[in-house]
Amino acid sequence: MDAPKKDLLLIANYWHFEEEKASSRYRTFADILCRYYNLEVVTSTFCHLKKRQRDPESLHLDTLPYQMTLQYEKGYPKNICLKRISSYKQFGKNVYRYLQKRKRPDIILVSVPSLSVADYVTRFAKKEGIPVIVDIQDLWPEAFQMALPVPVVSDILFSPMMRQANRIYRRADEIMAVSDTYVARGKSQNPHCRGLSIYIGTDGDLVSAKTQGISVEKDPNEFWIGYVGALGHSYDIKLVIRAVKELEQAGYTNIVFKVMGEGVLRREFEQYASQLGARCDFTGLLEYGLMMKTLMQCDVAVNPIVGKSVASIINKVSDYAAAGVPVVNTQNCAEYRDLLEQYQAGINVENGDVKGFAAAIRRLYDDKSFRESMSAHAKEMYQQKFDRRTSYPKLVPVIEGLLKEHE
Repeated sequence: MDAPKKDLLLIANYWHFEEEKASSRYRTFADILCRYYNLEVVTSTFCHLKKRQRDPESLHLDTLPYQMTLQYEKGYPKNICLKRISSYKQFGKNVYRYLQKRKRPDIILVSVPSLSVADYVTRFAKKEGIPVIVDIQDLWPEAFQMALPVPVVSDILFSPMMRQANRIYRRADEIMAVSDTYVARGKSQNPHCRGLSIYIGTDGDLVSAKTQGISVEKDPNEFWIGYVGALGHSYDIKLVIRAVKELEQAGYTNIVFKVMGEGVLRREFEQYASQLGARCDFTGLLEYGLMMKTLMQCDVAVNPIVGKSVASIINKVSDYAAAGVPVVNTQNCAEYRDLLEQYQAGINVENGDVKGFAAAIRRLYDDKSFRESMSAHAKEMYQQKFDRRTSYPKLVPVIEGLLKEHE
């Protein structure tokens, strides 16, 4: 007789139901893990993307192949506000109370952020002797310190959050993260962890399913530069707009910058493009299949992250790789810059360097064989590093190892 399946608890603030977002890290993990374990997912009643409470009845939770539990969270009106911190603390307390009354799980996987939730969960796990995996999606408080770069004041203001993050990492039995860079941050407090880097990635089956039957018309005489993602303070969209205008003035009049996304600075970016007279198409948010199909029609993709960002391997770069598009990159993250150089899948440019950025675009424009070679290398990089179908199952042997260690 087969042994009963182990009880695995996945706790994630930023869960995305299929109705909310097509591609989701934790939903992909859940689809894999429920094949091997009795899986329960615990997430919030509040949807971060839509900034509103979820309607459980519309989510059809009983159709999922694993148990789904929503714990109440009051929510917050915008990403940067004090209410967000208190909302997470409330959710963390509610999750902690649930853990206290729930039967003891065999293993827990919890995401960071939020720090409040992971703090409660890892404290409970250590007290009860339950192995716990901490998955680092973003660095808090480092991401907030980027927004407030005042040397001494910033350190003092965020020191409680830094201590909280450090104790979370120290309690982990295993550190997992969306990049080697973030794994190293966790292991700085817990060097005995082996560390597991699994990029956010893109599901190849999902891309195929979502793009099937979709057609994107493109004038064969146009050269498209693609951007996918948020239109906020972390991305130097104006740099790309200026580069497009410079290229137009140099005779490259058929270049179009396709900006696929939404955010607080969209109107400002649109006005800037209009003032310069640069050819830009702001599409807003696109359905995932249409977005990927549009990206596949692009000749180049851009990753113009501002210099002070602490981001590492982010969502958009896996979509770029899945689409097989060469990337012109200004992000300072050494890990991503090294990947592009190692695979020859893109060109790195110094942050804020408009002329260098324009020169990189011009090189890809002028040399079709060079562009096609980079496209092929981007696809190779995707298959080896970013395809969830091969990267995400790597978590299973790690879980098995921890379970054996705690028998």
